[in-house]
Amino acid sequence: MTETTENVVITIPDKTSFTFHEAATSPSEGEEFVVGHFRELTVKISGSSTSREIKFYAVDENGEKTALSGTNKTDFQLGSSTLNTNEYWDFDIAGLFKVMFEVVSVTGDVTVKGIVVS
Repeated sequence: MTETTENVVITIPDKTSFTFHEAATSPSEGEEFVVGHFRELTVKISGSSTSREIKFYAVDENGEKTALSGTNKTDFQLGSSTLNTNEYWDFDIAGLFKVMFEVVSVTGDVTVKGIVVS
């Protein structure tokens, strides 16, 4: 998408990837993604962990976390956390400030990566 302001042309990317956790082996809040102009997020949870719990959050300008529900792409169930791995989740993030995926517990390693689109 391209926006023009007077004589300045600004190109806004339509799609980008982001890593929340890379092979995390201990509980962690991970990286927060600043939503900006993006509207949709697809997250892949993978890794060799034999058990894990991941909670999904929206984070406001004051750093306050609120549970964020997403749709599991396998069974189309809504959820704000998961105990599974090797799955994809979709989130509507339009209007949010930041999103994060907290690894509450893990045995082994877990990776959480996302692709956002505007």
